[in-house]
Amino acid sequence: MRDVLRSHWQRWRWPVAVGAVVLASALVGLLLLRPTGQARLDPRSAAPDGARAIAHVLGDHGVRVVPRTSGDDVLDDVAAAGGRATVLVARTDLLSAGTTAQLRSVVDRTAADVVLVEATATVLADLDLPVEVAPTSSPTALDPRCDDPTARRAGRATGGRTAYAASSATASCYPTDEGATYLRLRTPAGGSVVLLGSGDPLTNGALADQGNAALAVGTLGADPVLVWWTPVPAASSGGGQASLTELLPHQVGWVAAQLAVVLLVVMIWRGRRLGRLVTEPLPVVVRSVETTLGRAALYRRARARGRAASVLRAAAGRRIAVACGLPRTAAPETVAALAAERTGRPHTDVTALLSGPPPTDDAELVRLARALDSLESALRGEVARP
Repeated sequence: MRDVLRSHWQRWRWPVAVGAVVLASALVGLLLLRPTGQARLDPRSAAPDGARAIAHVLGDHGVRVVPRTSGDDVLDDVAAAGGRATVLVARTDLLSAGTTAQLRSVVDRTAADVVLVEATATVLADLDLPVEVAPTSSPTALDPRCDDPTARRAGRATGGRTAYAASSATASCYPTDEGATYLRLRTPAGGSVVLLGSGDPLTNGALADQGNAALAVGTLGADPVLVWWTPVPAASSGGGQASLTELLPHQVGWVAAQLAVVLLVVMIWRGRRLGRLVTEPLPVVVRSVETTLGRAALYRRARARGRAASVLRAAAGRRIAVACGLPRTAAPETVAALAAERTGRPHTDVTALLSGPPPTDDAELVRLARALDSLESALRGEVARP
């Protein structure tokens, strides 16, 4: 039994090893390529433009960060917090008509603080906020130049991209020539709306620069709950069902490519390779006379008298050439001339015998075979003569 198991293991050990390597490669690919939230200002992303660092800092300060993609979930979270929540819309470019209406409900009907990053004039008009919007220069370090406590504690920080101006603003900080890049407004329900002209202070790559960390913590950490709202196209389109390819992670293609490469390598490694021929013992020994008789029977059944005659003449010509000291591939005319000279027979008769027309019936084929045998016998007798 042990020998049988050892034999099976020796037979299957390489396929098992290859399968283990393929499985390990797939698992490593899935671990390395698993989705980690690579969108800009995503609280799960560790990329330079992600926001995982500020999410961890807020967590260390006792703020519960709740990532959301649905407006209904945001409304439920704000209601559960009793208004003591901050709603951050880091990707205002993803807002649609439906999600903007939900955001307006938060602004008008709750006391929550809302932070909008790089909000456009269209979004602010849909929220009915009287704010003028103007593009500004690229992000740069700016001084607060205002009395807002959060901005004063932060000091110099990164601002730019978008500038705002509003006569009803309670704080207008980090000004440029076009307007302020940090604007705070009061809402009718007792909350506030903060407009950040640049999301760079929230990113992993710029959080440690200047006073960006203090500005981010002061703006987003005023309440015990931070609802990080990132609208997605599926949620913004009215709840349409996504297709199967949209639900699959985009890393599936890379994993499939890896498996295809591994499979190709295995096929090349284990595939059949053509080498030189290997002789094997025949299961049955067939005598030459039986083979000759069998082929003759096939020729007779097919009435292939011409084919049989050509085989007889070719074999006889090779034997006669060797007997006369000529190469086996000598021309029939040369062989006939030398055989006629050696046997004393007419040259025309020998030539007709070695390369004449095919026989017309079986009797003529038999006469041809006998004549060839007679020629060989006569030649052997002449050669054997001293």
